[in-house]
Amino acid sequence: MQALKTVVITGANKGIGFGILENLIQKQSYKIIMACRSLELAQKSRTKLIEKYNISQDRIDTIELDISNSDSIDKFIQEFTTRFHQADILINNAAVAVKSDDFNLEVVQFTFKPNFYGTIELTEKFIPLLTQNGKIITVGSSAGKTKYLKSDDLVKRFKNPNITREDVFKLAEEFQEHVKNNTYEQNGWPSWGYGISKLLINTYVKTLAQNAEVKNKSLQVYTCCPGWVKTDMAGDEAELTIDQGALTPVYLVELPHEVNPDYQGQFFYLQKVEEL
Repeated sequence: MQALKTVVITGANKGIGFGILENLIQKQSYKIIMACRSLELAQKSRTKLIEKYNISQDRIDTIELDISNSDSIDKFIQEFTTRFHQADILINNAAVAVKSDDFNLEVVQFTFKPNFYGTIELTEKFIPLLTQNGKIITVGSSAGKTKYLKSDDLVKRFKNPNITREDVFKLAEEFQEHVKNNTYEQNGWPSWGYGISKLLINTYVKTLAQNAEVKNKSLQVYTCCPGWVKTDMAGDEAELTIDQGALTPVYLVELPHEVNPDYQGQFFYLQKVEEL
């Protein structure tokens, strides 16, 4: 029997993360590590799936992780290294969205911490723990597209084929500066912290494809939109079930473990590459 592939899913105790977990655990190919803020909630979700599908206890494990907190990320890396040594796939799913119409620097920083900075910090610290030919799959969003920008210059900068990691961080800083000074509108930015956090992370994944360690290990890197899914974050008005929302991330998990230049660093929606 082939060895199980180890998959780490952040924010796996509910919503799309749980949907990905439930889909993968029904296949006989994966061991899943749930990386969650609340170990209590993670354990409840774990027990539910183990009982529902009558699978062995060691198919699903849990580790505490709050991607908004650098100390928590470091502790997670240390515990993961001690317990599991390496993984085949990292799925960056954890994220936040503020439900009110409030828009100010505080809201933007609260959103950026997990959705952009924390996701990148975890990703870059986890790369050494990924196996050769492993994968990094980030759950982005169609909210993170350049069509929501109101400046041709901004669109051009985001779509620059040679954009670097530093360029993406500079754009993140500029947006926050303009929000702070209330000059975002005249500089072409929308009043949408969540959408910009997702545009930034979608764009970062393009630069990740050029990362020396990613190339050296032949890691596949993707970002994707699960669709508008009925979750705590999106609400009941959304069109898709959690099972349907899991399909594109799972499609990327199941792609052959070899880099396809046409797919590398790309954004996927409904299992197809789309422009940002």
